[in-house]
Amino acid sequence: MVKYFTALLILIAFAAPVFAQDVPQIELGFGYGNVNVKGFSGRHSGFASHQTINLSSWLGIDNYLGYYGFGTNQNYGKTQLIAEIFGGKVSYRNDKVVPYAVAGIGGGFLRFPDIGAGSQNSLAFRYGGGVDIPIGDNFAWKIDVSRMSFHFGSILTGVGGYNSGTNLSTGIVIKISQ
Repeated sequence: MVKYFTALLILIAFAAPVFAQDVPQIELGFGYGNVNVKGFSGRHSGFASHQTINLSSWLGIDNYLGYYGFGTNQNYGKTQLIAEIFGGKVSYRNDKVVPYAVAGIGGGFLRFPDIGAGSQNSLAFRYGGGVDIPIGDNFAWKIDVSRMSFHFGSILTGVGGYNSGTNLSTGIVIKISQ
């Protein structure tokens, strides 16, 4: 028990500088996403959420959650994509805009609600960047452009390997604990 308590105290001591920074500790972004993925016709809209834990003024841990409607497939009916990608974020902070770059790895999943089934989880990658435009002290407007790749194999598309495409997302960012 003493070992666990000592480890916890050491962890808190090293984590204390994170809480003393002048940048928001957590940024939550919610908004609109639009993606095109090789093997699926056209661009598809959905919900996009960006969550960031800032470790310093320039480095953060980024999580991307996307939910997209892919229309109707003649064999499977309604098709949806869920993407969950975790990675790193590097930012340059100034008063006017905050440009950033992101890269991550995670998973993707196709859902077919009409038949009550889904695909196996697929490996997913994301890299890109964007800008956060501050709106006061507690909010910002996010514009994000990233390349996303999913390893669905030949499910639905007949295209083997990775299904890649460009994702455009925008929305409002809520800054917490500034």
